[in-house]
Amino acid sequence: MRAIAIILITIFSISMGTQAQSFVREFDTRTEKPLLRGQITFNDITNESAYSWMQEAYESNPRIVAELKKLLPKYRMVVFIGTWCEDTQYLLPQFYQTLKDASFDFNGLEMYGVNRVKEGLNSEHQIYNIQKVPTIIIMDRFKEVGRIVESTETSIEQALLDLLENY
Repeated sequence: MRAIAIILITIFSISMGTQAQSFVREFDTRTEKPLLRGQITFNDITNESAYSWMQEAYESNPRIVAELKKLLPKYRMVVFIGTWCEDTQYLLPQFYQTLKDASFDFNGLEMYGVNRVKEGLNSEHQIYNIQKVPTIIIMDRFKEVGRIVESTETSIEQALLDLLENY
């Protein structure tokens, strides 16, 4: 079963490189704001005036960021968010600031917006078995190193460092 999952992830990743991915803006009847679904970037989120929560200030721990700066370049990340989700609205700005502070190459990040039933535009939510958002998955090539799901018990930078150091 695990071998099949790795093959599916490999095929999916290869196909992602050959297809132009996009997202759709849908109207969320609960929040009466746009909901982004599909492959997105941080620019897509920050360009939406309805997502002022992305502008929340966050100061990451410089000592931990220095460690992340050394470790992160050999990994890639796959992130699933719900623009309607309070946990996403809390954690994503912190995650973004931490990655910027660590000089992370954002070409190594795939991000997908999902709707309230955790579905993206394609099958990526099924391939990565997304149950809750946000979900931040750290990958070493096609092997999952670990994931942060919904929240952290510590700071986001400490949670990332813990995953990398325990791998």
